[in-house]
Amino acid sequence: MSNLKIAVLGGATMMVGAVGATAEDAGPLFNVGGVDIRPHVYNQFLYDDNIFLEHKTVKGIATPDNNAGRDHDWIDVITPGLRLNAGDAAQRQSAYFDANYEAAITRFLNHTGSDSVDHNAKIELGGKLNRLALYASQSLNSYSDADTHNLAANGRVERKLWVTKAGGTYEVSDKTTTSLDLNQSINDYPAAGFVSSVDRSANAWLDYQVLPKVKMGAGVGGGYLQVDGDALSHNPNTLYYNGQVRLDWQATEKLNVKVNGGIEERHLQDASAKDRLNLIFGLEGDWKLAERTMVVLAASRGTKPSNAAGDLNNEETSVSLTLKHGLMDNLTAQFEGGYMISHYSANLPTTTAPGAVREDNYYYLKPSLSYRFLERAQATAFYQFRRNESNLTLNQNDFVNNQIGLELSYRF
Repeated sequence: MSNLKIAVLGGATMMVGAVGATAEDAGPLFNVGGVDIRPHVYNQFLYDDNIFLEHKTVKGIATPDNNAGRDHDWIDVITPGLRLNAGDAAQRQSAYFDANYEAAITRFLNHTGSDSVDHNAKIELGGKLNRLALYASQSLNSYSDADTHNLAANGRVERKLWVTKAGGTYEVSDKTTTSLDLNQSINDYPAAGFVSSVDRSANAWLDYQVLPKVKMGAGVGGGYLQVDGDALSHNPNTLYYNGQVRLDWQATEKLNVKVNGGIEERHLQDASAKDRLNLIFGLEGDWKLAERTMVVLAASRGTKPSNAAGDLNNEETSVSLTLKHGLMDNLTAQFEGGYMISHYSANLPTTTAPGAVREDNYYYLKPSLSYRFLERAQATAFYQFRRNESNLTLNQNDFVNNQIGLELSYRF
């Protein structure tokens, strides 16, 4: 069957499923032994004018406003999935179990060599016994797209991200709590020219309820970043530790702010490398501006590995804004936007080619309009603009990208 027929069939299947839903189907499709079984399916059909995020050149000369020679195509992504949950999966105040699996089937109309099937899954369980709450989770995210930050103009690259988390919180008193979070992230890049990495970290916190709506805390943490390679490839591993403070402020019933920040010191495991002292922070804020209007603001700064070049560090600062407004009961308008600065610096400046060190400025804008019908179905029309401006030699990481598409979803 041709990819065009698959795309049309996928969209038609979504519409038939949506029409067949009824308002009475509010519960899970099945419940076996106390386990809710909830299937779902998404279909995204879009036009992408730069599917490989190719940089801007005209006859080999870098220019600020052109993106000639880029490949464009129609893309259809069908994502069936299944969620299983039991216990208090919604509030997580008592014992719970939550698992989800999705298969993203991507088909191109013309560039069929880029077709892919990506598997994504997550399982989490936890519970609370008196003053002690525990949790553990494992997730897998597979990608075959053109990454907008680390990979930029390197095209579509297959990769996997394995994330393991565990931890707990103990209520020392009515106002004082302690918590411990353990994390492991495995970035697996099988393609030649890329490096895989493993990041393991632990963070311990002590929080105190200063006022009824204000909680403050202090914490210490540390970790170890292991990057594929050896001394000859100058991919030194990194030992790091940090100290932070944080604030959780429920200003009003409509405004909530969470912020954390501190200093992190990183020790590169190479005799000729210098230690680094960095500022790290995070911000999350949500504001119910009106009855139908919600504003969400997020910002962060931290250091992450560059999987496209193992001898570089990426000090990344980002900010994003989401504005959501209900036009009527079933019709919602949304705007998403963000800006990111990625500063790539050499682990060992004397061994890294000067042209490889760079700074990328990436931003995106995404307005959309969603209509929910028959309770379980939703249709969303969107447009997205993305741009990366880099000072890398010959603008090799510069790109401009426009996408326009339709998403249909149906879930139990």
